[in-house]
Amino acid sequence: MDAHPAEISDATPELDPDTFDLNAWIGGVTGTVRAVTLYQRSDLLAVIDGLQRELRLAELVADEDRGMNDASPDGIRQRIEETAREFEASGLVFKVEGRSDESRERIAKRLKKQNVTDAETVVLHQLADAVVEPKGITVDFLRRLQETSEPQLKMLLTAASLANFQPPKVDVNFSSGSSAGRRQRERS
Repeated sequence: MDAHPAEISDATPELDPDTFDLNAWIGGVTGTVRAVTLYQRSDLLAVIDGLQRELRLAELVADEDRGMNDASPDGIRQRIEETAREFEASGLVFKVEGRSDESRERIAKRLKKQNVTDAETVVLHQLADAVVEPKGITVDFLRRLQETSEPQLKMLLTAASLANFQPPKVDVNFSSGSSAGRRQRERS
């Protein structure tokens, strides 16, 4: 797959060929590591959804029509914020390091020698090998995650895929300077 010419730029700093140490530079190259946050309390999303519905209804009721037991919009907003904080607090960052084709193939061959040929099992072994933080991720852990929250397992798989196949780059579209350009595009 060829990269689009607009995606490739020469950002090489001016180097002094007499002092540049290519071996030191190569020795400092690291594997790509991607991070994804998984949440223990995904069930709280339903609580937040319910509170948001409750808030929409509460905002339709005038203060003078609100009963003694009816929650105020401000009270509901506070409960949404508290629940969102609880959800966020249940998050744990997982770091997935890219593995070479050869490394992933070694795992597949080792498993084949053990008569494990199921593609899903092979992928889970490769993923367990690639998760570098937190330590101790096993295939059993990944299977439990798949049973309880398959979308989060897919997030880990996506992070592994990005670490394995996407060239490292930083997307700086989050900068405040780019918001003016975004507003201009939105008006077009």
